[in-house]
Amino acid sequence: MIRPPLRRLLIGAGALILVGGLAVARAWHGRGVADEPAEVRDVPREEDGAILISDAYAKRAGITFAAAARGALTPVVKVVGTVSLDPRRVSVVGTRTPGFVKRVFKLEGDDVRAGEALAEVESAELGQAQASFASAVAEQNAAVINARREAALLENHLTTARESEEAEATLASREARLAAAREGVTAMGGEARSPLGRRLLRSPISGHVVEALLSVGQSVEPHKLAFRIANLDSVWVELEVFERTVGLVRVGDSVELTPMSDLGRHIKGTVAHVGELIDLTSRSTDVRVQVDNKDRLLRPGQSVSALIRLSGPQRDALTVPSPAVTYVDDTPTVFVAATTNRLVPTKVRIGLSDGARDEVLSGLAPGTQVAVTGVFALKSELYR
Repeated sequence: MIRPPLRRLLIGAGALILVGGLAVARAWHGRGVADEPAEVRDVPREEDGAILISDAYAKRAGITFAAAARGALTPVVKVVGTVSLDPRRVSVVGTRTPGFVKRVFKLEGDDVRAGEALAEVESAELGQAQASFASAVAEQNAAVINARREAALLENHLTTARESEEAEATLASREARLAAAREGVTAMGGEARSPLGRRLLRSPISGHVVEALLSVGQSVEPHKLAFRIANLDSVWVELEVFERTVGLVRVGDSVELTPMSDLGRHIKGTVAHVGELIDLTSRSTDVRVQVDNKDRLLRPGQSVSALIRLSGPQRDALTVPSPAVTYVDDTPTVFVAATTNRLVPTKVRIGLSDGARDEVLSGLAPGTQVAVTGVFALKSELYR
């Protein structure tokens, strides 16, 4: 039997041995981990102004190459623009006389036909003009009767020629006054036979109410704009084309429009006008595109991108695929392949494009291999 003091001594010695063993194990394990080589990331790295990539990274990023080549280029111009109303198909309706609005028949968004009533306005001034017209009609009728009677009396030698002539002169005067009274009513937008002081505002054209600015009971002045009517079957797209390319755009060139709100839709149009003046600030001019809009695919005020297909002659140019060109610090840049694993960022000067290939004005020689696909991934890794 082991005595209690001896037992306590043996237990304490065992504990010390266990703790020491654990400490040695931890130290050995830590030294082993520290001695293991760190994992190396397979990403592009820069060396002497070039970018080095591995075959594995090139495959993973989908990097492919193509040569700069010289050939015929049919340029296109890419710009943005805004849809606007065709002013030849827009009409405004004003109040033309002071008064107040009695009824409103059409609201913004309604379709209207030419001559259809939009609203009714009561006007004291129009009422006075209509009363003057009615008075002029009565006077003219009386003058007609008197002139005929005097002519009959003269034929029967029952009156003098002078009295007959005075009756004819009076008739001419009454007819002139009647014409003036009629024009007065018309000038106020009234109708001679309508109820006194009531004016119907009518649409001059068939179209769509794009503005309706009247409310029942509203007081109006003569200069008040009441309605704006537009025929949306045809609209304009106003493009802003820079000075260096506007000389290539011609009336009749076809245009492909893409609404910013629906990038999958493409709408055909035609260049209808090329501006003559260059804006001194933006160095651009307006190009107007006429678009058939019977399907209502475009809305005035909407933003669109436009691809103008130039009808001028082809030009001989050195080109690269458009995806090869990226921008570094706002400068067009391509990645020239010294080898498949060594790419050199090279600044170039870009000219026109046909939508698939970009013209290179300087910075490359024919036959130079450049990265085409995977450029965005390459740039993201390098400049992040």
